[in-house]
Amino acid sequence: MRHVTRYRTYPSHAVEQRLFTGFTRCTFVRNYCLENKTYRDSILPNLKDEHPELREVHSKVLQNVVQQIVHNLRALKKLKAKGRMVGKLRKKRVHSMIYEQSGFRLTGNQLWLSKIGEMRIELSRPIPGTIKQIVIKHNRTHKWFVSIISETPDTPELTPGTSWVGIDLNLENFSTDTDGVIFEHPHNVRKVAKRLRRAQWKLSKKVLGSRNRRKQRVRVARIHEQVENRRNDFLHKWSRYYVDRYDHIALEDLKIRPMVESLETKLCGRSKSILDAAWYKAKEFIRYKAANAGKYVYLIDPAYTTQDCFRCGYREKKDLSQRTHSCPICGYTVTRDLNAAQNILKKSICRVGHTRIYACGDQDRYTADLGGASPGP
Repeated sequence: MRHVTRYRTYPSHAVEQRLFTGFTRCTFVRNYCLENKTYRDSILPNLKDEHPELREVHSKVLQNVVQQIVHNLRALKKLKAKGRMVGKLRKKRVHSMIYEQSGFRLTGNQLWLSKIGEMRIELSRPIPGTIKQIVIKHNRTHKWFVSIISETPDTPELTPGTSWVGIDLNLENFSTDTDGVIFEHPHNVRKVAKRLRRAQWKLSKKVLGSRNRRKQRVRVARIHEQVENRRNDFLHKWSRYYVDRYDHIALEDLKIRPMVESLETKLCGRSKSILDAAWYKAKEFIRYKAANAGKYVYLIDPAYTTQDCFRCGYREKKDLSQRTHSCPICGYTVTRDLNAAQNILKKSICRVGHTRIYACGDQDRYTADLGGASPGP
């Protein structure tokens, strides 16, 4: 299995200057390749002869710069094949470097990088397995982070447990499950909206290119960083709650983009709350935690989960303002979100429609159209 762990690092002033110099060299190589439409790392030896300063950067780092362009072009090609409107790769500054296979050494809390030097790293948790790749990055708030990609030879065994839960994601609260547990929406953006609006207004009044504008830009970036940290903290705790307590977890496979762009959502002013909820990230968090623990996550088609009665199956259209489900046929009365969670769980157990299963990090092996198969591993 592959693991990614991120740590804060504290380079000295001299090491920091060498890192910035490395970013400049990587930026030159990236923009040179885009300008000349050359996407093979075989050009690097000749490029180093023409520009000897490129030898100040580790060879694998420059190779990864060229390979990253190829990956980006392939991603744009796939999006274009799906009918999406895509642009082209533009010249930009590079703010990260990738060390792979060689050029790095971790000794205690000291990280050594080739052509850069040694720096202190805050190892807040142990590194699982063997280190395969190291990515060092400088963010917009002038903080340094190191992402360590490592591999372990074993994969967790699937849990033979029988505890199931269905989870409905909504905006009245963040989520409601079949056991009646409700997680309130954190509304991280709303909490800092006034402070962010004032900081952005101050930024707009600063003179372009001035030192005060650069300082204010960092203040705005720190507010955005705080929102992101709070959101990630909530989603980590939320996903850990379910992975620790249940063996089979059923979630809605929500399509976020159509929801945000729909006219009804815009008229209700819910687009910002949907984006702030970060449902896709929540799904990814719970998926990879379940993969590491050998648990199952089922992604269910959300169609009619709110309108159908869990008890008798009668379908009744509801407005967003209608928060209680009361079936006119069987009289089943519960909250709208609890009824949806129960329908999601029913779909996962009965395997109705197309259900995608993610387990043990092997998406190809555990992805299947299960039809009406019986529940269980």
